[in-house]
This record gives sequence, C-alpha cells and structure tokens, in this order.
Amino acid sequence: MKKTIVSMAFIVAACMMQAQDFHFSMFNENPLNISPALTGAFPGDHRMVLNYRNQWKSISEPFTTYSGSYDAGLFKKNAETGYLSAGVQFLNDVAGTSEFGTMKVDVSVAYHATVGVSSTISAGISGGFCQRSMDETNLYWDNQYDGTGGFNTSVPSGETSTFESFSYGDFSAGLMYSYASDETSMASNDGVKFNVGAAAYHLNTPKLNFSAADVEELFAKYVVHMRGQFGLFGSNTGLVVQGLFANQGPTREILAGLGLRFMLTEQSHYTGFMKESALTFGASYRVGDAIIPQVLFEISNFAVGVGYDVNVSGLNVASDGRGGVEMFLRYINPSPFRYQNKSFNKSFF
Repeated sequence: MKKTIVSMAFIVAACMMQAQDFHFSMFNENPLNISPALTGAFPGDHRMVLNYRNQWKSISEPFTTYSGSYDAGLFKKNAETGYLSAGVQFLNDVAGTSEFGTMKVDVSVAYHATVGVSSTISAGISGGFCQRSMDETNLYWDNQYDGTGGFNTSVPSGETSTFESFSYGDFSAGLMYSYASDETSMASNDGVKFNVGAAAYHLNTPKLNFSAADVEELFAKYVVHMRGQFGLFGSNTGLVVQGLFANQGPTREILAGLGLRFMLTEQSHYTGFMKESALTFGASYRVGDAIIPQVLFEISNFAVGVGYDVNVSGLNVASDGRGGVEMFLRYINPSPFRYQNKSFNKSFF
C-alpha cells in the first residue's frame, strides 16, 4: 500500500512539473541539447547521434525520450582561423500515464575561432519549434473512485476543462572555451584537453497553454557544462572528468562524473583491417537522485554507450532503485581517431 501511495504521488508530481525540461544522464553524448555552441565541435566533418532514454518503468507508465541530431562543419577543411557549423536536432518525449508529449525540432549554428595555438572559442545560437500534447482518456479523477480501491472510468469525471495540443517557438544561445595540449589526439590518451561552457535555453520564455484557464510560462534554463580528459603517467589510459549544472525556475540539477578511457587497438598500417578502438568505464552522480554507471565503446567512425540510473533518493521506496536505462549511437565521418589536420580539432571530443 505504501508503495502504491508513493507511486501515485510521484505521477501527480511528474505531471505538475511538465513546465520543466527533460534530461539525459549521459549529457555529453547529446551535445546539441547541452549547448548550441557544441554544434560542429567534434574531430570530423559530419556527425550523427541517436539517443534513447526510458525511466520510471517500475513506478508508472515509463517516461520515454528519443533524440536524433546531425551537425557538420561548413568549409572546415580549408579553414585557417576558424569555421562555421550548422546542425539540426529532433526530440520526442512521452511522459507517464497521461502520455504527455513534447516534440521538438531545433536548428543551430555556431562559429569556432582559434585563439593561439591550443585554444578555441565557440559561440552558437539555436531556434526551433515545439509541440505539446496529452491523452486525457488515460487519467483517473476522484469522482471516479468506486470506494473499493479502484476507479470506474465509465463514471463521469466532473472535469470541465479540456487539454488541447499547442505549439510555440523556442530560442537558445551558448558559449564555450576548449583547450588541448600539443600531444593530444583521439588516437591516444596522451596530453590534456578540456572544454567548459555555458548556455541559456528558452530565452523567449514561451507561454504554455495547457487549457483555456491554465497558461504557464516556461522558465528559462541556464546550463554550465564541462568535460576534460587527462593522460595518466605516460600510459595509454586517460582520466575523463565531466560535470553539469542546470537551473530552471525552482528546479536544479547537478551531475558529476569520472571515467577511465583505455585505448584498445590502433589501425593496421598495412591491411587496414584492424581499426582504432577505445573503451571507457565510469559513473556519474546526480545530486540527491541517482548513481549512473556508464560504459562507452568506440571503434573507427562509430561509438555506442549505455548507462543506467540507480535511484538512491527517497523515491526508491517505490522504484526499488530502478531509475532508467539510457543508450546512444554516434557516427562521425571521417574517423575521429585519424582526423587531426587542424589545431582546433584537438580539443574537441
């Protein structure tokens, strides 16, 4: 009974918080959702990323998020002091019993300028279209409670307000600094490279018209993010450090993570059959919520990763510690292990 009560409370709270954003635990693997300045910030010419997240299945109908993005550097091969990049991202989020849906399409542009030999400054903006929807037929109301521990959906709910799908425009901006030491490359874990940046989302604070009588304002969201990789003791192992701080209205998210990246193989110089590959093991902690073990495998142009949220908050009474699974697939062309023809690519992951 206790678990049922907690579950119902969680579902109600989740529905009330839909003016807040969705999130990915493996945030650096969903770059265009972290900052527009990350558009085109990678060692290659073209990048495609697919993300999937499924959470809270043990409590209610699962919250499911899909995302796909494509970005590319424009005239990058001939760039000397910097280059322009552009990207597009599609995202669909379906939350809980009401199937509260968020469908979003964003277009972003960024410019990456070299500063000295080892540093890059990136600035980006994005704008797009967002639609919200909900299926009211899945909801139960107090008037439908039959007094025996269940609900009779054939009984009129007595609710007069109706939810209608609505859409709005959305605009964001970001700034990032990246650094890489001379010996850094994707084909090894030597040297030091890192980036740190900030972004602001929903700058136009769009109105959310949930019903004729209920209009809310989507809070602006402010994000600070970082990622670093540090070579260890001249070995082929690197320490990966990452962090995220996000604030949106009354809500706050803090994520910090550590990992070890191991170079497994280098490409064969004669046959080319054996491709470069690397393996990263690590974990992140979302303050007050979850521990997130993660594994990432890279081989030539491809990378695939899996993470799992282990719930450690008070909600684990209902969740039994089961938060959710997250996966991503990335493709970069040419291979990021071999794409080091410009100094401003060294600092990008």
